[in-house]
Amino acid sequence: MEKRTDGSFPATTPPGPKAEGATRRQFLAGASSLALGVAFGLGGAAAWPVPASAQGTPRRGGSLKIAVPAATSIDPVRLNSSGGIAIVQQVAEYLVYAEPDLTLRPVLATSWEPSEGGKVWTFALRRGVKFHDGRPLTADDVVATFQRLVDPANASPAAGAMPFLKKEGVAKVDDHTVRFTLDRPIGTFPYFTHTYNCVILPADYAGNFAEKPIGTGPFRLVSYRPQEGAKFERNADYWDQPKPYLDRLEIQTFESPQPMVLALQSGDVQVVQQLSYIDAQGIRNDTNITLIQADAADHRQLCMRTDMKPFDDKRVRQAVALCFDRPAMVRGLLGGLADIANDHPIAPIYPEKIELAQRQADIAQARQLLADAGYPQGFPIDLYTHQYLELPQYAALAQQMLAPAGIKVNLKVEPTNLYYNHWTEVSFGLTDWTSRPVAAQILAQSFRGDAEWNAAHWKNEAFDALLARFEAEPDEAQRGKLGSEMAAILNDEVPAVIAYFNKNLRAARTGVKGLTGSMSNYLDMAETWLDA
Repeated sequence: MEKRTDGSFPATTPPGPKAEGATRRQFLAGASSLALGVAFGLGGAAAWPVPASAQGTPRRGGSLKIAVPAATSIDPVRLNSSGGIAIVQQVAEYLVYAEPDLTLRPVLATSWEPSEGGKVWTFALRRGVKFHDGRPLTADDVVATFQRLVDPANASPAAGAMPFLKKEGVAKVDDHTVRFTLDRPIGTFPYFTHTYNCVILPADYAGNFAEKPIGTGPFRLVSYRPQEGAKFERNADYWDQPKPYLDRLEIQTFESPQPMVLALQSGDVQVVQQLSYIDAQGIRNDTNITLIQADAADHRQLCMRTDMKPFDDKRVRQAVALCFDRPAMVRGLLGGLADIANDHPIAPIYPEKIELAQRQADIAQARQLLADAGYPQGFPIDLYTHQYLELPQYAALAQQMLAPAGIKVNLKVEPTNLYYNHWTEVSFGLTDWTSRPVAAQILAQSFRGDAEWNAAHWKNEAFDALLARFEAEPDEAQRGKLGSEMAAILNDEVPAVIAYFNKNLRAARTGVKGLTGSMSNYLDMAETWLDA
């Protein structure tokens, strides 16, 4: 991919993966339905079923039920749960959409152009788009949406994801053009507009999405019941005709994965948005179910509060990291469906090449570090996590792996809603992190010193300075060098153990066609249809 003379990338083809590495970051099968066709599992004895192709002429009509995890809120400004995100994404849309190969698809924006070395970005908006109440989409709506998101008074996660954007930096050029002026150059800024909170809402949105769910998306929200789910109907005036193909959609929320799997097996739901390898075992040989995989940067952060004993001493954190047999975790928890990680979140799916020696398990060294830190007999600790994907099993495995070093773990596995009420406050917490289309977003949200979601309460000025340079750099090779420096700091300081990057799984009944996986577990149902 060629760059302009100012170092930026062409507006409609922002930096994505290099061609020679594309297969590593793309799905394992065709573009419309991607199956697990490789033998995985303990011992690799059995293969995942390969579904029939989802290619064909889409059919109009029908209804579909989808199982998703619990939704803590469906206010787009404050979204922070997979279930809530899935509900909102049927109703409202982004300026752009990151595809599996990390290229950007124009959605409500048709083009984007950098200037001033990536400090200013100008977006042209799609014409002829209408909100569900019939009003046309204009620049006023986009400006109001982003000003609302970055306003500190609204406490949106998007503000933490875009600390370089202030309210006054979002401006209308004309009715169909918006200009973003950033505090500093961000070479990959268009990707940040795909942060899950950044769906475009009417300028007069008043925070009452459940009562007035107005967006531009393929479906209209008919009803929403907290802790139960939502019902939708087709938006007949959708700008991207002839989509969507389904007449009706229902999303049901679940507190734990097993009921989702049982509902899928019985036919009570036709799609499970995401599930773990462990939860998929019961359906892997079911000929009525298709399993869909996507490469991802999803990972689990085992965060340690660096401002609290015993984790205020980095030797203790290093000792924890040395207790984990990562290859065994990948085999046992994920059946090989993961890449081994090295205590930083820059996954192989990203184009940046990270140079860093892989940490290996070493219990003897862990015990020595604990003794040097004043804990020769180890210590007891509560480990908090929640009932989601393989997290309970990960926590149990962590309990086993830490025991030989003298770290006595007491498990606190909570319902998802309860865990997310205090996940950034616990001293030892295991949290799922969904992929973002660029590594800088995860780095900034989880490890920048002033980030709201910095669950380790870790601060490192050298890291923050490197991150600012990483965010501004448009060149992949240079970002790789900066990323390697940040990765080395994280690997040494260990605010969080990051043991693997798991691949995303979702499941569907075989009559569901056109459904794809997603690196971010986003749920785009506009192209999904039902076979006769």
